[in-house]
Amino acid sequence: MYQILDSSLIKKYIDETPEIRSLLLTPDTSIDALEISEIGDGNLNYVYIVRHGEKSIILKQAVPFLRVVGEGWPLSRDRMLFEIGALEAERALCPAHVPEVYYSSPEMSLVVMQNLEHHKILRGEMIQHRPFPLLAEHISTFLADTLFYTSDFYLDNVQKKENVKKFINIELCKITEDFIFTHPYEDNETNAYNPELDLSHVKAFQHNRDVKAAVLEMKYKFMTEAQALLHGDLHSGSIMLNTEETYVIDPEFAFYGPMGFDVGIYLANLILSYFSLDNEDEAYMTYVRGQIVDTWKLFAEKFKANMLRHEIEQRSLQFDYPEGLEHFEYFTDRFIAQLFEDTIGFAACEMFRRTVGLAKVADIAGIEDLKKRARIEVRVLACATELITAKASFETIEDVLKVVETQSQS
Repeated sequence: MYQILDSSLIKKYIDETPEIRSLLLTPDTSIDALEISEIGDGNLNYVYIVRHGEKSIILKQAVPFLRVVGEGWPLSRDRMLFEIGALEAERALCPAHVPEVYYSSPEMSLVVMQNLEHHKILRGEMIQHRPFPLLAEHISTFLADTLFYTSDFYLDNVQKKENVKKFINIELCKITEDFIFTHPYEDNETNAYNPELDLSHVKAFQHNRDVKAAVLEMKYKFMTEAQALLHGDLHSGSIMLNTEETYVIDPEFAFYGPMGFDVGIYLANLILSYFSLDNEDEAYMTYVRGQIVDTWKLFAEKFKANMLRHEIEQRSLQFDYPEGLEHFEYFTDRFIAQLFEDTIGFAACEMFRRTVGLAKVADIAGIEDLKKRARIEVRVLACATELITAKASFETIEDVLKVVETQSQS
């Protein structure tokens, strides 16, 4: 029977759940020996570290409302089913970059997983201007493998459609549709503005026909293109890392959608970090520029390699015509070019919503000088406008970076 757990109830629950108790305690150790601390700072769920000596776990539970708002915003606990399913699927495909799940309970809407206590949240580390040389290599692998191996390029039609059915994440997809693709482009009560931001800059894109048409194109893709299993919320707060390891966490928004969404959301958060630097740390700006370029290039390279390798293995080099592989590679390049355009479009939508929508990024929202913050926000809005209205014209990630660099210095 479901109940919301607090620190005292967690001990009782663990004591009555051998699968969890054995992770931390010997049979003769008292449950009172456990140390429990709440660490969740997200919007949706409660997260605890449970520790005994050198052993520890993460216990995460979904509650029947939006945690950041309270019981006044009801929300189904089913989101935990999607998170558990996504963690298990992604871990199977990319074990080096997804935490291990030790135990899950659909009835209690909770999951117990690996405690990444030697890792930090990427967003906080970027705010502190800390570089991670392996980040682009690791995230590009996560994206290339999770997106390819859950798509029609790899799965047979029956398994793919069963997966799509399993991950119909109605409530959280509606949140994304509203807060990324709808509310920022209208006079909506959920929008939140820096008081020093001249709202004429907001009205400029809200009343821009080309912007709104392009955003609607991206919204339609989000709602209709079930290309692969997405993380669904792959920002820099959903990544934990150190100098050697990188893990992707919190996939409660997981669903089958357009591949460019995951890639675009992540790149947008790198771009927002770049803008937040305000031309004040050239060394770190160079690092972030490199992350933007390298992440896309490595992702495209690895995704293409997955496609070609699988095609060759499936056909055992017996193509119908001598030029068969060459033609397939041509198709692959065309597909990745379209994925690149989608990535740019979704990145721009994320940039808009993180500036005027309800959920901000601490990189920019944490800037105490509100006039300085407003100056950066104006640049972000101008950049997002240019990216989304010209998304079909960019041929390379360097072309995108030129726009970012130009607007960051305006």
